[in-house]
Amino acid sequence: MLFLAVTLGFFVENEREHYIEHLREKAYIRSLIEDLKKDTASINQSGIMRNNIRGMVDSLIMLLGAKSPQQTSSRIYFLARKIPYSDGRFNFNTKTFDQLKSSGNLRLIRKMEILDTISDYYFDAANAATRGPLDMNFENRRDLYLSLHKLFDATVFHQMMDSINPLVLYEPLTNPPFISNDPVVINEISTRFHFIYGTHRVIMMDNDRLKKKAIRLIQTLRKEYRLN
Repeated sequence: MLFLAVTLGFFVENEREHYIEHLREKAYIRSLIEDLKKDTASINQSGIMRNNIRGMVDSLIMLLGAKSPQQTSSRIYFLARKIPYSDGRFNFNTKTFDQLKSSGNLRLIRKMEILDTISDYYFDAANAATRGPLDMNFENRRDLYLSLHKLFDATVFHQMMDSINPLVLYEPLTNPPFISNDPVVINEISTRFHFIYGTHRVIMMDNDRLKKKAIRLIQTLRKEYRLN
C-alpha cells in the first residue's frame, strides 16, 4: 500500500508539473502573439512613412527636372532637406523570444514544428535589421549629404532649422537661389534621390514579406493553442 501511495503521489506531482508547464507555455505564446501584432503594426506604420518619402522624392525629381526649377526652389529646398532626414526604420519586438532563449524556456514549446516556425520568423527578423538594403539606404543618404552642397546654399538649409524643435523644418518663404544651374549637377542630385527612392521600395517589399510571415505565425499559434 505504501508503494502504491508513493507511486500515485509521484504521478500526481508529475502531472501537476506538466500542467503548470503547459500554462507557462500558453502564457509565453500569448505574449509572443502580442509581440507579433506589434511587429505587424510597426511594419504598417513604417510602410506609411516610406510611402510618404517616396512621394516626396517623386515631387522633388519632377520639380528639379522642370524647365525652370528656380521658380519652385522654396519647395525644392524643403524637400531636399527633409527627405534624407526622414526614415521609416523600426525595430522588431523580440522581448518574449529573447526571454524564452535567455531563461532556457524554449523547451516549454513541445512541438518541434511550432518551435521551428517561431525560430525561423525571428531569424528573418534579425536579418532584416542588417541586410543589404538598409546598409544601402545609409550609404545612399551619406553620398547624398556629400553632394548637396553642389546645388544648395547651406545658409538656407541652416535657416530652415531655426526652430526650437530640430525635427521641424521651415520651408523658405521666398524662392532662394541655387548654387549652380548646371544640368549635370541637377541630374546628379536627382539621381542620388532616385536611389533613395529605389532602396525604400526594396525595404518595403522585404518588410511586407515579413509582415505576411508574422500574420501566418499568429494564425498558426492561435489555432495550435486554441486562442482567440
